[in-house]
Amino acid sequence: MVACFKATAATLLFALLFACVFASSAWSEQRGARSESSSSFPKCTDALSTVDVPSAPHGLFVLLFPGARVNERTGRLLHIPTVCGADVYIQWKKVDRGPGANPQYDWSSVDEQIAPWAKAGKVVNLIVWATGYGARAVNTPDYVFDKVPSVDCPAFGHTPVFWEPGFMENYQAFMSAVVNKYGSNGSIGYIRFGLGAGGEIYPACMYKMMDHGFSKPRWKKYLFDMLDYEKSLNSPKQLAVGLNAFGNPEDFSFTAEIAEHAVENGIAIGNQGLTAQDPRNDAASRPCMADWCRIFRRFRGKVPLVLQTGGPSHPDGSDPAGSMVEYLPFALSQHVQIFEIYVPDFMVAYDPSDPEYARHHEEYQKVFESAARVLGGN
Repeated sequence: MVACFKATAATLLFALLFACVFASSAWSEQRGARSESSSSFPKCTDALSTVDVPSAPHGLFVLLFPGARVNERTGRLLHIPTVCGADVYIQWKKVDRGPGANPQYDWSSVDEQIAPWAKAGKVVNLIVWATGYGARAVNTPDYVFDKVPSVDCPAFGHTPVFWEPGFMENYQAFMSAVVNKYGSNGSIGYIRFGLGAGGEIYPACMYKMMDHGFSKPRWKKYLFDMLDYEKSLNSPKQLAVGLNAFGNPEDFSFTAEIAEHAVENGIAIGNQGLTAQDPRNDAASRPCMADWCRIFRRFRGKVPLVLQTGGPSHPDGSDPAGSMVEYLPFALSQHVQIFEIYVPDFMVAYDPSDPEYARHHEEYQKVFESAARVLGGN
């Protein structure tokens, strides 16, 4: 009986030791797999042969829209390797206190947004808004409104007449100030100056602007003049422009002309409306949003290509946005190297408290990891 107990005890001890060794080995293998997965990403900050413009910015970035409550959830993304960094917005009025102030520019609201990402070794892109979105939007400083005519409309709020010298000269001065302030900052990736609505070229309050002489030729001249000024800044950081189309029907030839002029000036081109409709339309020989598919193929390799999703995706694949799994690989196949993605989509992949996490986090993680192997991680 005693012998039998000893044998049983020895067997149990051996089994326990084996289980511990096996568990330790399995944990080590899992940890190694995770480390290998992270280390398999090229670095966001390195020049990469896997993108068309190797020395220019590249990667997946999270959009931090001004005042969005969802931004409070992004702390966990500071340590996610597939996330190269964030897009931070500079609201002109919030920074520019007017020519009578000393100093004229208060950058604290921008620096506060940059700080946690820079501390984590991430890259920050800057999107400059001279106008905003919504009926109450006011992003142009008051002293500029004192010098130029303005209009109001429900979609874009209080908006200056862009081509007036009082707007252009003061906005150009602010552009110069932004480049001087952040051009040598090692944490900054690229800078996109909004030339119309928000960070894009769409003519905000267009129909109201017709009372002040809006026309396609006038809008094109204004955009060309502003893009030429951007070129004259000789920015150490890559500059970019957000392309739109307007009109009924939309005039894609106009968009292509603006893209061509930007590319001639070395300015990156992008679009802020990527959804699952784009790969479907392209497959059917229909235009993508603002015809970005054809425009990007035309200028591929000459400047960096930028895409922002048109809104949070629908992980279940439902329309109109569709699933990130459908359209991110398509956009990557079009040689896009900078992606700007909404917070909720990263939360689906990486936040266990997100309602979509349980059903979709694996597929979303995989699509982000596949992109990071091409575009870089951090």
